[in-house]
Amino acid sequence: MLTVGFEEEFLLVDVDGAPLPLADEVLSWLHAHLGADDSARFKPELKPFQVEAVTLVHTNIAALRTDLSTARGRLAKAGHDCKLAVLPVGSAPTHYGADRGIGGVGRYALIADRYREMTRTYTACGAHVHVGVDDLDQAVAVVNHLRPWLPTLIAVGANSPFHDGRDSGYSSWRVAEQARFPGWGLPPYARSADDYDNRVATLVECGVFIDQHMSFWLARPSEKYPTVEVRAADTAATVEDAVLQAVLTRGLVQTALRKLAEGIEGPRIDDQVGAAAVWSAARYGLTGPAIDPIAQVRVPAMHMLDSLIAWIADEIEEADDTAVTRQLLTALHRHGTGATRQRIAARSSIGELVDAFRLTGDRTSLSADGHESSAWG
Repeated sequence: MLTVGFEEEFLLVDVDGAPLPLADEVLSWLHAHLGADDSARFKPELKPFQVEAVTLVHTNIAALRTDLSTARGRLAKAGHDCKLAVLPVGSAPTHYGADRGIGGVGRYALIADRYREMTRTYTACGAHVHVGVDDLDQAVAVVNHLRPWLPTLIAVGANSPFHDGRDSGYSSWRVAEQARFPGWGLPPYARSADDYDNRVATLVECGVFIDQHMSFWLARPSEKYPTVEVRAADTAATVEDAVLQAVLTRGLVQTALRKLAEGIEGPRIDDQVGAAAVWSAARYGLTGPAIDPIAQVRVPAMHMLDSLIAWIADEIEEADDTAVTRQLLTALHRHGTGATRQRIAARSSIGELVDAFRLTGDRTSLSADGHESSAWG
């Protein structure tokens, strides 16, 4: 069974959704109230109104869910005591205050200097799924297989429709925000680990990456862990949304490994069509058209999700995740993506959105009408 771990980035905001640069206060609270091992799983991020939570490594999806729930509960308590809302969304719904400085010094300061305005107004928060692989060559070959499916993961995980206090028209404004950076989007097709490393080194030499540890690609071999890291989805609105990303991503990686064992390399797709598929997924989520990067045709977004599920069905069954996947997909079909739920919650005001989505100690999921629910029975 492949291992899976999860990283989530959260926004710290006021009651109107404006970013609050209080990450140091929240992290200090966590360090004061948790043991060293537990508090170490919460980290600062690029901006001082962002906090990252990291799970342990799991093989069992139910254990991953418990881990995610526990971390969110701790952040909810920290936010309550620090008099702010911890918001699980992909970008700040209200822009006011988002131009406050980069958190920390050192590498983050280098990033701020290199990218200037793009980091000054940056509020993007993503969900990063890590799936264990044996070595870098294997990771690179797996990423080649993932490329056609990354737009679908974006669509499923879309949870950032608002920007600067208004509806952006996108399901994932985070994707639009990050697309401004060089070296972003679908990862390059690489023939080997050496080829991949050379591509990264070239971009470092060209001055568009800070160092070899940096890229904005939607999937990549992790620099920190023996994993493939998939960063397609916005921060999940609920634990269930996060778990669905983990299940789908692990299924895709396991399927890729099976194809590679059969001597089947990842398909080559046109880079421009792939970029168009990413844009369409960010624009429409699951509620409109998508682009099949292999067939190079426009199709309903739900068709691509159905195709993804069929593609990984054997691996889902082998992992004994069929029942939970069915439950999670049923909830997705019933309530929509996080973007759909945000739009419903914000019909009256952005403040209503914050109230509906902010982390609380007992909220595990959110229905389309803003009431708590659970896809787990």
